[in-house]
Amino acid sequence: MKNTAFSYKSGNSFLHKLPSWIKIIFIPFLSIAVFQLPFGFALTLLTLQTLVSFLLRFTLREQLADLRAVLYYAVFIFFAKIAGTLIAHFTSGTVISFNLEKETCFLLIKLLCVMQSASLIFKTSTSLQLREGLEFIEFKLRKFFHIKNAEYTPLAQTVSLFICFIPQISRNWNQAVLAWKSRGGKKSLKMIAVLLPVFISVGMKQAYNSARAISIRQKKIR
Repeated sequence: MKNTAFSYKSGNSFLHKLPSWIKIIFIPFLSIAVFQLPFGFALTLLTLQTLVSFLLRFTLREQLADLRAVLYYAVFIFFAKIAGTLIAHFTSGTVISFNLEKETCFLLIKLLCVMQSASLIFKTSTSLQLREGLEFIEFKLRKFFHIKNAEYTPLAQTVSLFICFIPQISRNWNQAVLAWKSRGGKKSLKMIAVLLPVFISVGMKQAYNSARAISIRQKKIR
């Protein structure tokens, strides 16, 4: 489905061919660098990431779908600033000013940078590749520390189940909304009230089936 958040998009680029375990290891260090290094690093990296995304033919709409959470947060911060300023003006007579603090703007840019990094991983790696990458990392660690049954990777299975559910949740909601609109429904509070129970039910069923499949696989390994 188009414009589903954090969904894989096929391609033959360098990032698509890069082993998923390298991308998984690289992202945490990159995220730490974004918050620890000067703001210029985050701004430059975000610009490069956006350029790379366009070179990989990820449309603006596809990129915004992954950055939506940060954009919503930015809107919330902006309206909270407006509400706080107006309340302060009418209660204590302070001058009205809607300027956001520089630190807040810097934080939003850094969050966008981290989200864009995660987006590039999800868009260039399938769910299977992400799971195999996590299993490879845990296998190597267990082997390095001489842990018995090194091929048994419970942590990787659990984390991969959570990670792979991120795009699945977005896909489920988009499908539910599409079904609602195809029946003549409109976006409203009623739509959320009707679709939310179905959305939760479908997600729980998928989570149960995935957890059960992993449990059966682990028993076979043992």
